Amino acid sequence: MPEYRFVPPMHFKTDIAVVGGGLAGLTAAWQLATAGHHVTLFEARSRLGGRVLTALAAPLGDIPWLDLGPAWIWPHQQHVRALVAHFGLELFEQHRDGLALYEAGDGRAPETFDASAQSDRSFRLVSGMSALTHALYGASQAAPTPVTVRLDAAVHTLTVQQRGVRIDGNGFSSMAGRVVMAVPPRIVARDIAFAPALSDTMRSTLADTVTWMGHAMKCVATYDTPFWRHSGRSGYAVSQSGPLQEIHDACTPPHHDAPAGHALMGFVVPRTSAAARAFRDARIDERRTAVLSQLARLFGAEALNASGYAEYDWTRDPLSCGLKDEMLPAAHPDYGRALFSGGVASAAISSSAGTRTGDPWNGRLIWAGTETSEIGGGYLDGAVAGGWRAAETVISLGKVSCT
Repeated sequence: MPEYRFVPPMHFKTDIAVVGGGLAGLTAAWQLATAGHHVTLFEARSRLGGRVLTALAAPLGDIPWLDLGPAWIWPHQQHVRALVAHFGLELFEQHRDGLALYEAGDGRAPETFDASAQSDRSFRLVSGMSALTHALYGASQAAPTPVTVRLDAAVHTLTVQQRGVRIDGNGFSSMAGRVVMAVPPRIVARDIAFAPALSDTMRSTLADTVTWMGHAMKCVATYDTPFWRHSGRSGYAVSQSGPLQEIHDACTPPHHDAPAGHALMGFVVPRTSAAARAFRDARIDERRTAVLSQLARLFGAEALNASGYAEYDWTRDPLSCGLKDEMLPAAHPDYGRALFSGGVASAAISSSAGTRTGDPWNGRLIWAGTETSEIGGGYLDGAVAGGWRAAETVISLGKVSCT
């Protein structure tokens, strides 16, 4: 894990401000710095990665290996695959060998079925998805002009001024020629004020854009051995009983000096019932007991002997989840709306006299982030594609000074 170069808050100037240090923001910042721009990245968290989160858990000690955020890459996702290849990161195929299980929720014993042909091949990163964000951070620091990273730096106001865009947050103020916004649209709508205000249409679009994974909660139980594989099970299960709705093998292969890790991961039922809400509101030890009990019903009593347990409820992460995000959408949202197309904000200002032309935000505010991408929107691929698109847009607009 890299040592992040933290710069204390102060008043300063930069060519490009990137707001949001997730995969999209890091991709855009790296590309812009490589092209010779002075870039400052603002991240509200005390870490980089955004929704990419790789956690520690026994029995591997101090080695992060459990992805509590996005974990899978599919063969058709060319943007994220190209980035992984660029950094020479190693992929391995998601384990699918063996029989799957279905729990009907009516008290009957789980039934086995063959799910090997029911899903596309998917891949995961050896050492976890955070390896990609760490690689991007390292590349951003190796650029001709290293990216300045400001952690614990939540932006709350953007103001167009004659010399550029003023960026204000708690304890800092900055001027930038352009701003790349790589924060989930609903978080932008809730937390960031714009002066002049964005149009009603733009604000409505931001508020209505579903934050993918905002509804999710992952629970992971770790083990000394993959006992389910030994009994011919793939580790995949679907349950109508809960608390886990969908379960997968989350093992990792040995890598570098780290041994293999063995785990079962599950997605928690969304908050659509009293039981689901009670589970999420319970104490962590109660949730752990409930998860292990379910895994024992499905995979046998050995599941009770977990070495470790980890979880993350994204609905309780205010930097990822908006007010409407805790409910699972009926289908994968349709991302890449026209107002985000091309990357440049062109949201004219509304007034009682109608829409005024000459929008001061046009060319100053560029959208990034997976929810703004028509390619792979919501997924890791969309984050990389959105970051690339934003960087290309800024480069095509040319350098601008805020002095």
